Amino acid sequence: MNAPPNSAGNATTGLLLRLIGLVSAAVLAVGLQASELAKGLPGGNGYRLADNDRSTQCGFAWLDLDRQGHELELVAGHPGAAADDRAAMLRLRRPFELFQTRVDRLVVSGNGYLAAASDFAQDDGSDYGNRCGLPARADNARSSLDRIFVYHDDLRPRPGARVRHAFFEDCPRAGVAGSEACTVIEWDGFERNAPLASSRPLRMQAVLYHRSHAIVMQYASVDDSVGGQATIGLQGLGGRSANRASCDVPGRVADGRALCFFDPRYPPDAAPETATAP
Repeated sequence: MNAPPNSAGNATTGLLLRLIGLVSAAVLAVGLQASELAKGLPGGNGYRLADNDRSTQCGFAWLDLDRQGHELELVAGHPGAAADDRAAMLRLRRPFELFQTRVDRLVVSGNGYLAAASDFAQDDGSDYGNRCGLPARADNARSSLDRIFVYHDDLRPRPGARVRHAFFEDCPRAGVAGSEACTVIEWDGFERNAPLASSRPLRMQAVLYHRSHAIVMQYASVDDSVGGQATIGLQGLGGRSANRASCDVPGRVADGRALCFFDPRYPPDAAPETATAP
């Protein structure tokens, strides 16, 4: 026959139940907060993806940087970085927003991605292993999870390869908000790190618009791997939200292809006068 619980047992049981309730509430609150952050403003994680093969709202318009471009020197972001896993720091002339989070500096990786980070201590730019399940953790220990994957792969520079950037007060490639400023980052002369050299170089640009916060990726030339082992897309909010355009899909990008990610606050069909800056 079981003995009836005493008052001490009841008190202990009650305390445990209260503690379990508090922990459950805290976990639920954190989960809801993460969920709300991932949803952002109307449109969920938000970005509307278009390309120039299927949409008239995303044109290919290569921007010539020969006169206005400035070369970025790729250096080792940490002492053990391989010779082909180099990066550069870029301070933006104007702030940009990635998943509605302000970005003032970018790490430009020779492996085809941009990381929102203030210095190499936050992201050393050496991540060479692409992941398909975005959002994804990075291979490099010093890594920002807020990234723009223009063509993330294990890349290497060909002889004469360079990375350049330029800022345009009035972007030559028209933006959603009409006349707006943009920053362009260009990789010219790269290829996948493979036993055989590519017959053609990878030449691509990321165009970041500072008013509508749209992101355009355009490809003047794609190496022989044609994106078959590359990740292309975005992730942000500390790695809690993402939008993937392609991963390990040969031919998703090609010569003369443009991919556009439109911020939900500034859809491409909005009239310029309604797409006001925040």
